[in-house]
Amino acid sequence: MNIVFVRRVTLLVAALGLSGALAAPAPALADGPQRIVLDYTKGKCAKTTLTARSGVPTTLEINTSDNFTDDAKIDMQGNRIALPDTYAKQTTTVDLGVPGPAAIPFTVSGSEWPGSTGTGCTGWILIA
Repeated sequence: MNIVFVRRVTLLVAALGLSGALAAPAPALADGPQRIVLDYTKGKCAKTTLTARSGVPTTLEINTSDNFTDDAKIDMQGNRIALPDTYAKQTTTVDLGVPGPAAIPFTVSGSEWPGSTGTGCTGWILIA
């Protein structure tokens, strides 16, 4: 065997190995499921734009505290989920499944209540 043949075989094996590594699907759960957190207190949302990765099991956790109305809710993707009337922090979990790339609008609302500083928010969950 000459040196040119050995180099070609070595390059071919390296190229095939690299192409196989690049073509292999990445494991979807490499980092595990993801959580998106929305804080809702005194009638206001801490953030109105939330971000997440697509193709990963996702849950939205809504941390509610100092919510003095029993009709607070979040409207998202045609679903209406009630939020607790609470002084202490409580978490409401919404399973978003394994979303693809999308922009999901949401609205958190409640009645005007004396002592609250806000009446909800409108925002987006951006999944890329």
